[in-house]
Amino acid sequence: MNSKQLFNIHKGEQFQEIVPEKSGHSIVAARFLNKLYDLSDVAPDNGEVEFIQINSPEGEKILLHSTAHLLANAIVDLYPDALPNTSNESEDTFYYDFNMKPVSIEDFPLIEEKMQELVQANIPIMRKILPKNEILKEFSYNKYKLDKINENVPDGENSSIYIQGNYKEFCRGPHVPSTGYIGAFKLLSISSTNYEGDVNKDKMIRIYGTAFPDKKQLKAFLLRREEAIKRDHRKIGQEMDLFTFDNERAPGMPFYAPNGAIIRNELINYMKELNEKSGWEEVWTAHAFKDIIWKQSGHYYKYKDDMFLFTLPNGDNYGLKPMNCPGHIAIFQRSVYSYRDMPVKYSEAGTVYRYEKSGEMGGLTRPRGFTIDDGHGFVREDQIFDETISLLKIIPSIFKTILGTEEITYDLSVMDKQHPENYLMSYECSSCGEKFMLRAASQEYKCPACGSENLNSDFSMWDNATENLRRALEELKLKYTEYPGEAAFYGPKIDVHIKDALGRLWQLSTIQIDFFMPANFDLYYIDKNDTKVRPVIIHRAIYGSYERFIAILLEHFNGKLPLWLTPLQAYIIPVSEAYNEYATEINKKLREKGIRSKVDISDGTISKKIKLIRTMRPSYILVVGEKELANNSVSVRNRKDKTREYGMDEFMGIMAEEIREKKIEQAF
Repeated sequence: MNSKQLFNIHKGEQFQEIVPEKSGHSIVAARFLNKLYDLSDVAPDNGEVEFIQINSPEGEKILLHSTAHLLANAIVDLYPDALPNTSNESEDTFYYDFNMKPVSIEDFPLIEEKMQELVQANIPIMRKILPKNEILKEFSYNKYKLDKINENVPDGENSSIYIQGNYKEFCRGPHVPSTGYIGAFKLLSISSTNYEGDVNKDKMIRIYGTAFPDKKQLKAFLLRREEAIKRDHRKIGQEMDLFTFDNERAPGMPFYAPNGAIIRNELINYMKELNEKSGWEEVWTAHAFKDIIWKQSGHYYKYKDDMFLFTLPNGDNYGLKPMNCPGHIAIFQRSVYSYRDMPVKYSEAGTVYRYEKSGEMGGLTRPRGFTIDDGHGFVREDQIFDETISLLKIIPSIFKTILGTEEITYDLSVMDKQHPENYLMSYECSSCGEKFMLRAASQEYKCPACGSENLNSDFSMWDNATENLRRALEELKLKYTEYPGEAAFYGPKIDVHIKDALGRLWQLSTIQIDFFMPANFDLYYIDKNDTKVRPVIIHRAIYGSYERFIAILLEHFNGKLPLWLTPLQAYIIPVSEAYNEYATEINKKLREKGIRSKVDISDGTISKKIKLIRTMRPSYILVVGEKELANNSVSVRNRKDKTREYGMDEFMGIMAEEIREKKIEQAF
């Protein structure tokens, strides 16, 4: 795990009072008792504090969030009638939604000038705690903020607002200490959306931007972004004829053309090979289920607004699956398992469906229908470590094979023990001794047997699972960052991030421990004492979704995929009509060897044919003429336009080896 520098602080002392000298603007917040604080906050107790660097992932997110508020400040200064709605941050960008008169990218210089003016003023960003009724008064002019306040602050409770000069924002924070910490920013684009993503609600203008601690990092990002636009998977997909979308008949649903299906199937087949080696058994589950299963799993209540739900003429209510796990659970429940049978591990290339809003869909990275390389391991608690080790060994090898990258980072998301009510926990009743599981934030905090509220928390299940994940990471000497409070309510998890050729980090693989589903579906196995014991589920996805992973692949390689993934592996061109027969014979031999090839015997010059096929990104172009016919050879041109002559049988062997070993680089 990455080492942390900790500092001692006393109760009532401001965090900024103990910030190391000469730190400048490099420190933006503090972590104390697993919670992030503004530097202007005071410590609620004695303890050790870790300072958040602006260049850290958390620091960058705080910087982006603060810059979004800087944008909102500039907007209301320039356009007094504008009503700010809400902001959001991704890895290196932010957006803010406004109800305001139309603006365009031509207005960006004016807005950026105002933002820079606010930065130069170095305005302190102050946090203020107020009761809900006073916060409502502060934002009485803005119906969107009133909605947010009422949704997030219970009656009679307090919350925070942030004040920077004449601008106020309802927000939990934290923020950079002042606007002067915002070193470099750029507005990127603009789009239209609707309030809460509902087409029937108010129109909104969404402004996107980015921010970095300095101009050098901003410049590097803008260069990467420019290259990313050139490599947009939607553009590459069209050029290579990989997939299409029909927004009239099936919006958000990808249709794979033959070339795209080749890539998809190669990835699926590779995952099947790895699953078989690792003891994951292939299963298949239906696409539609009665809604009773989604209510039992909890997906109905969480995803209802994002699910495709329908009612049959007989009155039965169904839903297309947003997740594969309930189907795998149904398969597990068909049998009774002994502790000796565990673990039971199912995998499936399972297609799921989620109703993404029309303004949020984006090619293969955000479709409404997508396929997950899903896996669910039903394990004993003492098997969590070994199964995690197995997965953590597979994951980097897969991405090194496919992407040729070893730049991988790991996040460990754990519970916040200061707020056990937010998690599914084991409890023991002090009054009657009943043991049960409960998520106090969503259920009545009392014993189901006797009604007593005198309950003792049992962290052992969480501690065991978290320690097994942590120990697995450390056993393999993997550097990771631990995020307290970021665990799902049903268990801790490991997220794996991969860096692509453009330096972008993508969160792909997930190893998620789940205590909730086994309890909700009353799953069990029989232990050596002939007693029913609750298993733990490990949710596992390595690619994530095939659609998103294919998009990443296309942009990472700019469409020039490794040979084993390339739809068109060899393209054969005769120099004239006299050699059409030889070219056709070569094509036949290649296809008999399982190599995806095509022959071009159409009219036209060689240079014209090569130019036209470039967008399809074939791995090799084979040119044949008099010399090649005489020598039973081919003149091979690679993607760098280097040419070399090979004997036909020799080159087929070279290609076969390159495919079999899944090589990233071409043979020459």
